[in-house]
Amino acid sequence: VAGKFLSDGASINVIFHANNVHLRFLNGHIGLRNINVQETSGKLVAIMGGSGAGKTTLLNVLSGIDSPSSGEVLINGINLHQNPDKTKGIIGYIPQDDLLIEELSVFENLYYATKLVYRDLAEEEIIEKVHKVLTSLGLFHIKDLKVGNPLNKKISGGQRKRLNIGLELIREPAVMFVDEPTSGLSSRDSENVMELLRELTVKGKLIFVVIHQPSSDIYKMFDSVIILDEGGYQIYYGNPVEAVIYFKQLDNQINSSVGECPTCGNVNPETIFSIIESRIVDEYGKSTGNRKVAAEEWNEHFVEKIKPADKIKDFDKLPETLKNPSWFKQFKIFFSRDLFAKLSNTQYLVINLLEAPVLGFLLAFVIRYIDDPNSNIYIFRQNENLMPYLFMGTIVALFLGLIVSAEEIYKDRKILKREAFLNLSRSSYLFSKIGILFILSAIQAFLFVLVGNAIFGVRGMYLEYWMIFFSLCAFANVLGLNISSAFNSAVTIYILIPFLIIPQMVLTGAMFSFDKINRNLGGGSEKVPVLAEVMPSRWAFEALIVHQFVNNKYQKQYYDYNKLESACNYKNVYYFPELKRLIDSYRFNKLGDPAYKMPQNDIELLYNEIYREQQSEFTKMHQIRFGLLDSLKSGRFSDRIAEEAYLFFTQMQEFYRDKFNYINEIIDRDVTQRTSTPEGKEAYQKEYDNYYNDFLGRFAKNAMAPLPVVRLGNHLVQKIDPVFLDPQDPSILSFRTHFMAPRKNFFGMKIDTFYFNMLMLWIFTILMYVALYYQLLKKLLDSSGVLGPYFQSLFRKMRQRIIGKALKRTGL
Repeated sequence: VAGKFLSDGASINVIFHANNVHLRFLNGHIGLRNINVQETSGKLVAIMGGSGAGKTTLLNVLSGIDSPSSGEVLINGINLHQNPDKTKGIIGYIPQDDLLIEELSVFENLYYATKLVYRDLAEEEIIEKVHKVLTSLGLFHIKDLKVGNPLNKKISGGQRKRLNIGLELIREPAVMFVDEPTSGLSSRDSENVMELLRELTVKGKLIFVVIHQPSSDIYKMFDSVIILDEGGYQIYYGNPVEAVIYFKQLDNQINSSVGECPTCGNVNPETIFSIIESRIVDEYGKSTGNRKVAAEEWNEHFVEKIKPADKIKDFDKLPETLKNPSWFKQFKIFFSRDLFAKLSNTQYLVINLLEAPVLGFLLAFVIRYIDDPNSNIYIFRQNENLMPYLFMGTIVALFLGLIVSAEEIYKDRKILKREAFLNLSRSSYLFSKIGILFILSAIQAFLFVLVGNAIFGVRGMYLEYWMIFFSLCAFANVLGLNISSAFNSAVTIYILIPFLIIPQMVLTGAMFSFDKINRNLGGGSEKVPVLAEVMPSRWAFEALIVHQFVNNKYQKQYYDYNKLESACNYKNVYYFPELKRLIDSYRFNKLGDPAYKMPQNDIELLYNEIYREQQSEFTKMHQIRFGLLDSLKSGRFSDRIAEEAYLFFTQMQEFYRDKFNYINEIIDRDVTQRTSTPEGKEAYQKEYDNYYNDFLGRFAKNAMAPLPVVRLGNHLVQKIDPVFLDPQDPSILSFRTHFMAPRKNFFGMKIDTFYFNMLMLWIFTILMYVALYYQLLKKLLDSSGVLGPYFQSLFRKMRQRIIGKALKRTGL
């Protein structure tokens, strides 16, 4: 059967060596001890041993998945672990678990596997090749059936095993490693699978098989058997039938020269393990837990009695067998494979397409309320839940992005393990995953905004809301791929999601004011705490709040005027009166103590604020100057300076008062003109009610701040009207600002908060992709395992010390 699809030209003479292979795990345990193997093409080799003896560990080392601590694995003289590029395509790996994509058909599974390894074949040739393989495997009649999963079977277990083997055979590797090919199969299916592997060896393949409890017929199919014992000891390597004789002789059995039944020819491999694991019997005839012969003794017998074969030194040059498609073609193959798998999963589509609009409907419908108990008319302006709606929208976006991506790589881990031998582009695989997730998240964000905004009454902001929610979903997609790649349990992944979302909720700026969080985390400063700066939800929420306030149809007409009005009002009502209080305090203390001197930090504050005021944009509007600034700079302060400073502050208050009145008149004239007719008044009120939101306005203006201005060190910080206050720091990289600043400074440019924050979300996404590509989180988790033995030893010593002290106290 196999000969129909295995090309004779693909066979090469392979000499496989494993020399003194030793493996120590990160926790200090030894997995393999000085394993030696030499095999050639056309052999079927069994790896056997008790549970935990290291069979799969040996298979992983021989196949190149894991690297040995010492020793070497050579294929035709080339070190498999040191020169993996030179052995590309030579090795095939079939793990015990399924490698099938359950949503695809039998044909589609094999079709996409073929496209990934043959770049030069036309579409018709690929289809023809797949059909030939399916025919040879006896699977052509079920080619259109979905493979399903082991719990929801569409095809039998034996058919699944044959299809798994077909995934590797389609590219004709010279050396194959198969882990437990008969597990879970009936005896007939087991024999069929092993006969298929045996026929492949006739075509020149070298196949290593980890097998457990084989039947006599299957056991006799092997050319060689490697037997491992507890602790990774090699205790036999040679002919399978002779293995029975070998262990019978060591056990001094009567019929030790007989390996197989002289009547029926059966071989019972269980005899070997009965001898290896036989227990000492006590004086009552009961078996104890102690073995008669330890693993070390069996290994000593092996080293003494079985001499290694002479090493083969003449090797053929390994051919280049991989014909991978280009990066873009790989991307298209991965993309289409994943897309069709998702499209064929109706349940997946229904849930993911419905959850966003359903959540949008529930959220908006629940918090859509009418303020006036005597009215049935909904007024957007009076709904105090707009800010919570925006906050919950950011959390929903994070949740949706994480949920759809959290298992994406985890569920592909077995397929990726096999495809690692194909030398495929990791970035093409990741981009295909990200592309599909981005498309899905874009649709989800669109449906959420469409339904939620329509019900809540948010007008004219659909595109902007979608842009922010999609950007946040995209970040969550790549974050979810990181945890999907790093963790080895679906339960762990979903337990982790709340730990990722809750900090985003706390540090968004909606639940708690940044002025009222722990100072050790940056609370109470004039800028957003550093910890909140690394929370994408905070950037998304700020962008929505600022954009909704600044650019709604009503406020947009008056924002520039309101901004000037706010600055004038702050300076006149809060800022200069606060500076005057310093002068008043100085005068009061001076009356009681003529020798009183103003504290140096107060002098520095006056200098800083006067200097900043004279450098502000408003300087161009007036000619008022403070002539004694140099005296303040030198740290001197006197009654004359106090008088001049007080006069300067008073003049500045008058200037800002006049400007405030002037701007206020402009706004009043415009409103009066627009409302001069009943139709105009109705249109103005309708626009005001439909686009402006009172509660959001109070939140954006921080109207509930207990102090409009606070002193931080040697300067004053404005706390009210943050949405009208441009950042004061002019440096090139001063993008860190107070919360809800309308613009950000970056490389000398003033960028609207909406666009800058969206850019930050994509920067976070790119950083997450870099971490994903290089598997930084996985490497961090893996490296933490190195410290495990150290901490275990430390805790053990601490416990012993505590117990020792307790025993001394009790006198024991």
